[in-house]
Amino acid sequence: MKKRSILLLVLSFLLSSAYAQVSWTYYSETPILAMDPLVSWGAYGQPTVIIHNDTIRMWYAVAEVTQTDPVVRGRIHYAWSLDGYIWNKHPDNPVFDVGAPLQWDGEWIDTPGILWDGTEYKLYYYGDSLYFDVLDHTAIGLATSNDGINWTRQGKVLEMGAPNDWDGHHIELPALYYDSEIGLYAMLYTGMDRVNYPLPGYIRIGLAVSWDGYEWLKWYENPVMDVGTYPSFNDIGVGGPALVETNGIFEMWYTGIQIVEDPYDSWDSLKVGYAVSLNGTSWIQYPGNPVMQAAEGDSTVFWAFDVVWDPNEELYKMYFESHHWHYDDPYVPGETVGINAIFMATAPRTLINSPNCSTSISQNTSIEAGNSVPLFASGGDFYQWDPPQGLSATDVANPIASPEETTTYTVLIVSENCITKEQVTVFVEPASDIRNNTTAAKLHLYPNPATCNASIFSSCSFGNASITVTNMLGQIVYVGFIHNNVRIFEGYELEPGIYSVTITNTEKTMNAFLIIE
Repeated sequence: MKKRSILLLVLSFLLSSAYAQVSWTYYSETPILAMDPLVSWGAYGQPTVIIHNDTIRMWYAVAEVTQTDPVVRGRIHYAWSLDGYIWNKHPDNPVFDVGAPLQWDGEWIDTPGILWDGTEYKLYYYGDSLYFDVLDHTAIGLATSNDGINWTRQGKVLEMGAPNDWDGHHIELPALYYDSEIGLYAMLYTGMDRVNYPLPGYIRIGLAVSWDGYEWLKWYENPVMDVGTYPSFNDIGVGGPALVETNGIFEMWYTGIQIVEDPYDSWDSLKVGYAVSLNGTSWIQYPGNPVMQAAEGDSTVFWAFDVVWDPNEELYKMYFESHHWHYDDPYVPGETVGINAIFMATAPRTLINSPNCSTSISQNTSIEAGNSVPLFASGGDFYQWDPPQGLSATDVANPIASPEETTTYTVLIVSENCITKEQVTVFVEPASDIRNNTTAAKLHLYPNPATCNASIFSSCSFGNASITVTNMLGQIVYVGFIHNNVRIFEGYELEPGIYSVTITNTEKTMNAFLIIE
């Protein structure tokens, strides 16, 4: 049965989508990290991984007893690798133990999240003050280290919300990001509400931010990822985010929990979803979700996994726990024992900036202060514009932009076989108008005065158009916009004379002369 289950799991990976980031290949039938039955007992899982100084480093949770504590507790171990396949356990594991008795993390710790911020390692972890209670008595704590092995506790940094909040029942599973340019720390974390209290409620993903990694503030629009609509693979829960950032595109792999016959017996249904974002505060779900799941009859639980991008091999590497590993019982010949261990899967990158992408975006443009301009992008099924300031919408292909100052907008374009981003700059010029010596003047075109039947135009309807005015020396003296057919210029003065005018809208370009008397 063990072999059959593992082979079914392998087939489920190999038969998934043809695109990468979402098409994973199971690395081996044997785990990359597991207990040594001749040395000590322990259930391995919940890895967090980073690449630092050309070394792949992993901190992971182990449920175990120790020589000084006969009670099974969650503790944090450390291992390192040069390639991500062959791992070396630290000889003095665990490197981070439960807190002192009666402390908030004195009974159990697990789901570590790791960050190197250029100064120190920061380990964020789940702590529990009631043995294996996992509800109502949880928080996320911080420990710091110079080497990733010797840790100093810093206390709780994030706690559950109020009873009516989306995270008022339980929080865990931190995933970290540090923006070194602006010094901002960001944490995605998993929260559970109390809608079915005391039973488990809905599970969602929230965001917290910090300027020092110690004091954290929950995002005001949490959760940043909600459950899906029924029936879907994530209709009662999304959690356990794994985060990768590449050139301004954030990728998140997460667990989706689906309701089955009994909503509280759904953990065998766990599948892996994939989403992308420009800012981490709103996410586009990949239209081909879920991207990984166990085959029928296989009960691998995709919970608390992690993903890292290895630039040396140009591969994503996913580390996750499964209880498929069976070892020969050293005390009972012929018997095997199953226990959780850490496995690995890989995927190439072909979605981001894929050769299948065929996208476009409007050109850079200028507007007068207080005015607007339509933007557009194409080539995707879903869009996300950032920053949101000055935009009529951020999730459409063609928002209206009304920025107060010159702004470069980035749009994330997503389809099932393409994820890419484009940029457009809207230059904001001071408000201006063209006047004669006394009053605001109409646009006098040659022949003068212009009429709707003037041969230079097919009609007098400009709609929204750009206008450029050039003097007889070829110098541009005015750049602006005509809005809603209004051809009155206010707040700008030109000397008397003859000027060349070019008016451009989405349909045509019109040329004329302007006479200022």
